[in-house]
Amino acid sequence: MLRQGRGIARSLLRDVDIGAAVRAGVISVVAYTAVMELDRKITGSRIDDLILLGRPVVPNRPDLARPVGALVHLANGAFIGLGYAALAHDSLPGPVWLRGVTALMVENLGLYPVMSVAKNRHPAMVDGQLDDYWSWPAFVESLPPHLVYGAMIGPLYERFRQSKSPDRVERT
Repeated sequence: MLRQGRGIARSLLRDVDIGAAVRAGVISVVAYTAVMELDRKITGSRIDDLILLGRPVVPNRPDLARPVGALVHLANGAFIGLGYAALAHDSLPGPVWLRGVTALMVENLGLYPVMSVAKNRHPAMVDGQLDDYWSWPAFVESLPPHLVYGAMIGPLYERFRQSKSPDRVERT
């Protein structure tokens, strides 16, 4: 089973510039985080993806949730960059920024229902450190960071990939 999984991963990543995808993903997730932080400052929201990702790793240390979550978030950004490069960049129509936005909206819509389970199980939601993510306000709040990540991932991946192969031309 593990060998079969490696074969699938190898097949998916065959035409991916892994370095370009990881760089684009990490830079995009930093921008995502900046938009989320700006929103939190403006609205006073207690929706925080760093705590969401970090608190399960350190369930009894809410003070460490954000720094641990930042590391997890960077890793997620890199993996989403790889996923975008493998599944969406050369498969979706349109300009690269729109392909990125489309891919991230699909990711957001696909994963959002998981939040319905988190309400009564996630340590930061149980103790009130975070607001409930399974709500319309929380969903709407998730859109701007995902739009920014998506709008950046496509052009960044294309630029980083082209910088290694000057003969490549962007498909529009």
